[in-house]
Amino acid sequence: MSLGETIYRLRTEKNLSQGDLAERLEVSRQSVSKWENDSAVPDLAKIVKLSEVFEVSLDELVKGEKAPQGQRVAQGPETQQVSELGQWTRKTVTESEVKSEYNNGRTGLPGRKIAGIILFCMSFLVILFFTVLGGFISGIIYASPFWLCGILCFVLKKNVGLWCAWAVYALVDTCLAYLLGFSRAVALRNFGLTVGSIFAWIMILTLVVLIVVTVIRFGKKPLPEGKKGYFCLFVPWVLWFVLHGFSFLLGSTLTEWYDAEHILPVYTYRLVSMLLSWGRIVALTVGLVMVVRYIRGKKTV
Repeated sequence: MSLGETIYRLRTEKNLSQGDLAERLEVSRQSVSKWENDSAVPDLAKIVKLSEVFEVSLDELVKGEKAPQGQRVAQGPETQQVSELGQWTRKTVTESEVKSEYNNGRTGLPGRKIAGIILFCMSFLVILFFTVLGGFISGIIYASPFWLCGILCFVLKKNVGLWCAWAVYALVDTCLAYLLGFSRAVALRNFGLTVGSIFAWIMILTLVVLIVVTVIRFGKKPLPEGKKGYFCLFVPWVLWFVLHGFSFLLGSTLTEWYDAEHILPVYTYRLVSMLLSWGRIVALTVGLVMVVRYIRGKKTV
């Protein structure tokens, strides 16, 4: 009997639904379904938790059969647990190797790397198109979202879509702020229905969505205990206030740098403003993530 069949049998014997079991193990219902279909294998911590939920030994859970009572007494609880963990580990490694070989033979590359290759091809086509028109540099600029997201698809393993969204947003915001002098703050000062104000509001709403999704995705883990946890909780907000104060105190000085007759001061002003703005965004996002982690940690306690 496979591990998935054993999990299904024990779950039904306990009159638990997949959702009930997933809630006890703090995983998704899809994960339980994959375990029972033998399309995925739970990690060691979840195997131990499953044995506790089903009130069976690890040997019975992994092998699907009960160990002889005499053998349990002779070995003792600690020796038996170590033996069962070792047997399960060897079996898990073997199954993982077989599934890995099967998946590699079937697909060859993970989906994220396939997406990265497609993005690189699209960036090449964009660069080629602008090169034919005589604008190689323009082609690199317009193709930057594609090749940057392609790099992220190859480098990262988790949350690739979220990081790609941040990368594209940062590129658009940088081009608008640094090259054109466009600012999101326009939407806060101008309530008219101009093209600039509408686009600025779209940029702000997109930024809010990115921050919310990031907080939800990374706010699940608990804060470190002790002083380290409080350090992670307060430092982002201190940095946020410092950057705001720095922008306020140097605002007049930065304004003096802005001189339309000299290109360098103009771009220096825009660069410093852009760096301060993104510093505040990063500090705010990290601070909200830490606050959510702190609140969830208090609820679990």
